[in-house]
Amino acid sequence: YIGSHTIVELLLNTKFNVVSIDNFSNSLESSYQRIKSITGKDFESHCFDLCDRSEVFNHLNKLQNIAGIIHFAAYKSVPESVSNPLLYYHNNLASLTNLLSFAKEHHVRNFIFSSSCSVYGNADELPVTENTPFKQAESPYGHTKQIGEDMISFVCKSLPEFNAVL
Repeated sequence: YIGSHTIVELLLNTKFNVVSIDNFSNSLESSYQRIKSITGKDFESHCFDLCDRSEVFNHLNKLQNIAGIIHFAAYKSVPESVSNPLLYYHNNLASLTNLLSFAKEHHVRNFIFSSSCSVYGNADELPVTENTPFKQAESPYGHTKQIGEDMISFVCKSLPEFNAVL
């Protein structure tokens, strides 16, 4: 959902060449035809799993001048994460690790990460702000988002030229 809307905005309001990667585990391939119908513009799309490092590097190595990476490929169901935590840890962290590794090796300077308000746990005050301290996550999903934010923050500290938005 958020990926489709982002693609529409990028196609209509920027000059970027959009490349989408999706394994369609919780989306429909037909949504790409709707995006093309809405925007009247074509874009490149690939179907593979971002948890597969060799696939990530194989496909992304073929692209030139990557301006940035927008990462929305996390599993997102809190109840499912509770019943199948290892699936969530694998998907949400392996995909992020692979994309960050590619960005580092290929000097991709810009990274956008879709986090979640679940990183704040059971916050003491609502609404939360970006200054609200994290509490213990209440689900594996929320925990993967906390870990993801920490991973990206550490990459930013180790690579001063790397820009990230969480």
